[in-house]
Amino acid sequence: MSAAEGRPRCRWGGGGEAVLRARAEAAGYRRLLRARAAEVEALRGAVGALHRQLEGLRDRRSGELAKYQ
Repeated sequence: MSAAEGRPRCRWGGGGEAVLRARAEAAGYRRLLRARAAEVEALRGAVGALHRQLEGLRDRRSGELAKYQ
């Protein structure tokens, strides 16, 4: 019996090949997660900019209303 035959097989079957596929799949998910995290941060920045713009518009409207009263 060879050393390879004495070792238990990987539970996914295919031995090292399955492990490599699982690692590649995990790496793909990590890339997707990083991309989504970057998108979320960009959207947070856009939301912050829109909030600041809205506050500016509210301030300007308040000033115009005060002027007309």
